Amino acid sequence: MSSIAPREKPQKSMQVMLKQDPGGSLPMDLGLLEGTFIMPTGRRKPSIFSEPRRRWQLELYRARQRFIELRMGWSYKYLTKQKPRPKMGLRRVGPTAQALYRQMYTAFADGDITTLSTICTEGLLASFKSRIASRPRNERLRWTLHKFLRAPKFVSHRVAILPYKGSAIRQVVVRMRTRQSLTRMVSRGPGRPDAPIQGTGEEKAVTEYLVLQRRMWKSVEEPWMVWGTTEETDPKSVLGKDLTGRDN
Repeated sequence: MSSIAPREKPQKSMQVMLKQDPGGSLPMDLGLLEGTFIMPTGRRKPSIFSEPRRRWQLELYRARQRFIELRMGWSYKYLTKQKPRPKMGLRRVGPTAQALYRQMYTAFADGDITTLSTICTEGLLASFKSRIASRPRNERLRWTLHKFLRAPKFVSHRVAILPYKGSAIRQVVVRMRTRQSLTRMVSRGPGRPDAPIQGTGEEKAVTEYLVLQRRMWKSVEEPWMVWGTTEETDPKSVLGKDLTGRDN
């Protein structure tokens, strides 16, 4: 089963948005932050035996990105002079991701736009609204999370400092491996239970990269929200660059 949440595409660059928004009413959804790197897995990752040079280049690129992320985290922590200073809290990201993941998909299946509007950024919310509105009136969804196959794994952390005092955007990417099912149910009339549509409801293993976002606005941190899901980085998109990130 493919991801229920749409894989969001990067939107306008933040620089363009800021130029168009000199008044400071910046939206929550700025797209996937530049430089987000998700190490490919399986066959997408260059083999250490058949492609050792490419694999080494990719590992070096990942190491450099992790160093940049640490530096970004330090900048975020000391962005405001107010105390107590914000904490990275990356150890708590896993439980937060699990809770938001379950809440988001349950609300989507139930058509609960009110809940979705409190936990999703603008782009993802608009997509969910459109999909909910397009459902047949006599049909509903039942989403079941049977279990988490692995503990959520933190794979990326990016920070964008905004040109407003004490303001920034954080995004973390968490790999979610679950066993879940999505059943389409059709109404059979008053007093009769809904019936599952044949061919739906099969349990399947699903791997998703959930993107969570948090904004600090004028030194006040807002709650984590779901930006959407994304994909592993294509090695071709980074191996054409040297270790400073510049084109060869």
